[in-house]
Amino acid sequence: SIKFRFRDHMLFKQFDKTAQKGRDKVIRTFVEQLLQHANDITQLDLSSCLLPDKFLEVLAEEVLKNPANSLPKLQLINFESNLLEGRGIEALSEVIKNDSTWRFLQAILLENQRNHMTGEAERALADAVNLSPSIVVCSASIRDLYAVKDITDAILFNMDQLRLARRDHQAKEGTLKDRERNETELYFDSIASNESTETEVELVGDHSFVRLDDEEKAKSGAAFKDNTSVRTIKMEVLGLDDNFAIAFGESIANNSTIEKVNIDSNAITGFGMKALFAGLGKNNTIDEFQVRHQKKPMATLDEEALPDLLAPNTALLKLGIGVRSQLVRMQLDKIINANRDRVRKERLKSKK
Repeated sequence: SIKFRFRDHMLFKQFDKTAQKGRDKVIRTFVEQLLQHANDITQLDLSSCLLPDKFLEVLAEEVLKNPANSLPKLQLINFESNLLEGRGIEALSEVIKNDSTWRFLQAILLENQRNHMTGEAERALADAVNLSPSIVVCSASIRDLYAVKDITDAILFNMDQLRLARRDHQAKEGTLKDRERNETELYFDSIASNESTETEVELVGDHSFVRLDDEEKAKSGAAFKDNTSVRTIKMEVLGLDDNFAIAFGESIANNSTIEKVNIDSNAITGFGMKALFAGLGKNNTIDEFQVRHQKKPMATLDEEALPDLLAPNTALLKLGIGVRSQLVRMQLDKIINANRDRVRKERLKSKK
């Protein structure tokens, strides 16, 4: 493997307008020569060279002419501290999205550019990283929070897949050792066994939880079934899916301690929502339940099933959920308002 490093900021400096053709010729010649001797390059370090967008545009153009054989072993790109901001980043993103190029690329370093990236460049980079099965590091100053989230989610997923691939390899080689359960898993084990005395569970965007596999995430939902201490649950931005929702729905159907639940901003679909509402229909202690801003909207048929599932509930006083059907919204509000009226009457009765 070869690490190619070049840090002569004079070669790619901004020529004046009369010398633009000269700069472009320097760039194209450099890229062509680089790719002619690139079979063994694993790290490409061109940081602090005053690289303009044009350099990445030409690099992308030449790489895509022969995608499988242009820097085929590349693992790391370091373009930090340059002049990249728009079309160059977009061109680089097109290369990353190509299934035949840079199949072993793991790290992209783009920090400390002279100017902020354009919105189009940020979105293009996020889309590219999201499609890459290998990238586990993407260092860049990005202002678009949705792009940041997409990149973070993709990297966490790739890291998880890499970990699983290593485990499969170790299992085949006979070198796999039983791992110790991590802190997050032990935390939910203590809740499930009722050894924990905590009254509140709060995890928001917790990376250690996000990295758990689907089975462990589902176990976290089941952990509350027999717990008698937790009263408030806040688990947002954790990638909770339908498997979690099914397990958690069964938990709240049995639990008589939980009072407030917030599982906003996850990935629960209509199937999981029905499981949650089936559990709420059997619960008599939860008075606030928030499950808004899921990754995908529910299907109309799933929305229409929710009021009947919730109908037996007499305790819920506040419900946050995104439904598009106005009829379903009215039916859910009717149930909540009836519960509020009942509670108000009971309070008045107790004062007399």
